[in-house]
Amino acid sequence: MGGLDSKIAFIPESWVSAVPTLPAITDASTDADYVTAVGTFVFKKPGFKPKLIQCTDKTVKYDAANQGEIEGQSFAISGEFFRAGSKAEYAAFCRQVNNVPGYLILRDMDGNQIMVGQKHLPCHIKPSYESGMARADRRGYKFGYNADAVTPMVILATPIDFDDLED
Repeated sequence: MGGLDSKIAFIPESWVSAVPTLPAITDASTDADYVTAVGTFVFKKPGFKPKLIQCTDKTVKYDAANQGEIEGQSFAISGEFFRAGSKAEYAAFCRQVNNVPGYLILRDMDGNQIMVGQKHLPCHIKPSYESGMARADRRGYKFGYNADAVTPMVILATPIDFDDLED
């Protein structure tokens, strides 16, 4: 089944001293080694934890386009997510992630957690608000994101407990 879960998490780059990384590739590497980041996020201060956002159902998108010249190709990760409504907490989240490099954690329908952004290649989020024109129009916050990567997808070997993030 395609699609992504509507709960995602964001971790500002400045909050962590260590980030899960892709292992070095050797002749003995398995396919999973090419895309699975090992290690965990190490937060600089007690109480720091990923910021959870509940997106509107069926609005989380992830793409990985190839970019670059022959022998120097990489992947341009991009996507978006949406949160309907006009609550102040979502406006605050816009301010918290705007111009803040970090790591976005998405979940696919198989339970894998996808990390957008890597050490030295962070994710950047561009939030906006859409009010709609007619009373029946959808209104809410739209978040576009992008990052460069060496693989089309980075899967976390040690997933983040999303249940622990809910207040």
